[in-house]
Amino acid sequence: VYNFCKQWYQRRVAITAGELEKELNEMKEELLKAEFEKKELERRLKLTEDELDAQNTLRSELKKKTISLQVEDERIKEDMKGQVQAILEMEQLVSLIDQRYEELEVDYNETMEDLNAL
Repeated sequence: VYNFCKQWYQRRVAITAGELEKELNEMKEELLKAEFEKKELERRLKLTEDELDAQNTLRSELKKKTISLQVEDERIKEDMKGQVQAILEMEQLVSLIDQRYEELEVDYNETMEDLNAL
């Protein structure tokens, strides 16, 4: 009976040890999977952070370009106003020259008539 109990106990310890070792191996495997998933999530998070940084950089550059374009647009508008004003002044000057030419033409014709009358 003693030997039987001893053998039964040894088998039980062996089975329990085997089960514990199997369970330990399963836990190690689960831990490895969890570590892999953690690394993958960290990698994805890093990519997401990099993408956000890139988007923020792009957004900043676009804001700068927008401001630059607005400034350039205002400068062009001011230049165009100046050009329109210069054109108006030239039209007035041409009108005055035309008017003065007509006056001189009338004076010339009157002088010529006076000379012909003599």
